[in-house]
Amino acid sequence: MVAIPVFAILVAEWTLNLAGVGEKTNAPLIYEQSNVDVQVFNPEYAGRYFDDFLPSVAFNPFQTNKSDGSVRIVVLGGSTTAGFPYQFYYGFPATMERHLRATNPAGRVEVINLGMTAVNSYTLWDLRHIVVEMDPDLVVIYAGHNEYYGAFGAASSVNPVGNSPGFKRLVLRLKRTALYAGMEQVIGRASSTDVAEHSTNPVADRTLMARVVGTADIELGGDTYQQGVDQFVNNMNDILDTFEDRNIPVLIGTLVSNLSDQAPLGDNASALEAWNAAKSSDCKTRGCNRDLFLQALDMDNIRFRAPSALNEAIWQMSSRPSVEVLDLSSPFDSISTSGIPGYDLFVDHLHPTQAGYELMGRLFAERVSSLLELRTVPTGWPVSATLDPLEVSHSQIQIERLLADYPFVKGRTTEEMAEFYLDQARKYKSGSLMDSIAATLVAPPRPILAGLAEAIELLDATRQSDPPDSDVLRLYESFFNWQPFNEPLMKSVISRSLSFPELDSMTVRLSSFAADRTNDIFFWNSLGAVSVRKESAEIAHFALDRAESLDSNSALMLFNKARLYLSVGDTTSSRVYFQRYQQASQ
Repeated sequence: MVAIPVFAILVAEWTLNLAGVGEKTNAPLIYEQSNVDVQVFNPEYAGRYFDDFLPSVAFNPFQTNKSDGSVRIVVLGGSTTAGFPYQFYYGFPATMERHLRATNPAGRVEVINLGMTAVNSYTLWDLRHIVVEMDPDLVVIYAGHNEYYGAFGAASSVNPVGNSPGFKRLVLRLKRTALYAGMEQVIGRASSTDVAEHSTNPVADRTLMARVVGTADIELGGDTYQQGVDQFVNNMNDILDTFEDRNIPVLIGTLVSNLSDQAPLGDNASALEAWNAAKSSDCKTRGCNRDLFLQALDMDNIRFRAPSALNEAIWQMSSRPSVEVLDLSSPFDSISTSGIPGYDLFVDHLHPTQAGYELMGRLFAERVSSLLELRTVPTGWPVSATLDPLEVSHSQIQIERLLADYPFVKGRTTEEMAEFYLDQARKYKSGSLMDSIAATLVAPPRPILAGLAEAIELLDATRQSDPPDSDVLRLYESFFNWQPFNEPLMKSVISRSLSFPELDSMTVRLSSFAADRTNDIFFWNSLGAVSVRKESAEIAHFALDRAESLDSNSALMLFNKARLYLSVGDTTSSRVYFQRYQQASQ
């Protein structure tokens, strides 16, 4: 009697697997365009954590079989790790990668960003074995802000299955089966049909922050509050145990947020009193009372920002031999205008500005280099990113939409938000060229790659210039991140900028990215040529030696090496390489 239902379940699972049910969401890693040498994280896999929302995941292809000398880092976390409100290539993992590539050019650097919006430690717990399979040299974690309202959170409307950690983990395990995926599809279709039939106002969605709150009022020290802290600690301990068993070191960043300019989101009177008292102190001379701001944060009963207890838990994790904790709070305080971060380093309640992301990326890179004992080379390659013109407009739309809805503006109806979206769309569509293109990316959603392609074509046509326009090159740099193996395109763009010394910084940025992704001799030659022009002999030697190792008879490499030796006064070597160049050119 027991065997019959078990056998029936196994048959159903086998049948649904054959039919491909759940195939898209059950394969975490997929091959990039049928190339068995390169894998990417499956963007559909992220859908397992939500009912009606698919968070975007960074496009970070990596080698199926990690090559000797390469460094692989996997980054886990929520929307800050993902880079919101910017594209992933402006977030701190990408900044960290640029720093590591600039100081460790001899080995390939792979930073795989698995950050997703509105996920918390349950998602990290679910991903831990997948991360192990990716064979990382190090795991970086920046997470904790979503323990209450993220997927499976202690007070979330997303997968509200109670607050039993065991049951939540069971659901995550069941989601790996075709049978469970099939049931979700049937229930999801029925739910969508019911909503469509009974809806009197099928307008645009509210922001995700407005939709994920199950229980808004979470008092400090209450049961729900403690459940959020406990789930973070328990999940993180499981995660760290898994990585420790595989001898994978972990670097965890402490959590930062907007303390001085973000008033408590809830209505707790004590929180508001503490925040107002902190604001009245003399912040202009860096005399803000940090303790009062932290009190306001901890007593804020709408918990979109992690309480201090989670940072305390993170610091306790540093007692593990394989775990390092990176203090982000002190550096953020030190560069903040008032000494307490506000809108000078955050675009909202907790997502950093581009400057904030740049700071995080540099700090993580410095600690990673130390932990992995990387041999650093002072290449002088530029590492700071400047937002491309389309991203300036697109990110501003994202920020405006977020701040116009709950919990920043309370009481707005769905109809009022729909009107806001329409007004915003009209404003941006009638604005600048980049504004109008950015508007098409959000309503209805349109792939960013399509927007970049359109922006490049139109801007390049209106600003036809020699040398190429810097805004156009920044758009191409963003485009490269979506097509990192498109060698003809990258060669074409770099060839346009290579002849102009005033574009050397951009040429180096583009060439170093392309060289790291493809190891093609053209890009190493480009780096060598620019380095010779900039009189950076050590880096020119390095780049041209890499080019020579790929093709010792390359005429371009031989010519560049002849110039290099001449520039340092080694006329004998210069003559040898010039003669070889003449022979290769015949």
